[in-house]
Amino acid sequence: MDGLHSPWGILGKIMNDRGLKRGEILWDDSWVNLLMENVDAPRYVKGKRPAPVAESSEDIKNILKNRR
Repeated sequence: MDGLHSPWGILGKIMNDRGLKRGEILWDDSWVNLLMENVDAPRYVKGKRPAPVAESSEDIKNILKNRR
């Protein structure tokens, strides 16, 4: 997905996600809070490996040894 390069794209996404009208977004919540909630929303990132899970101290040693 590409987009959200301007305040209008972000505003449209917030309107769509929350079902709010433009006036409600612009006057009811602070813009900084809306932006932070948008940036911190959970999402899938394609191509990144999941975090390793350690079940023993040996697993931890292997994970730390292979880190770079």
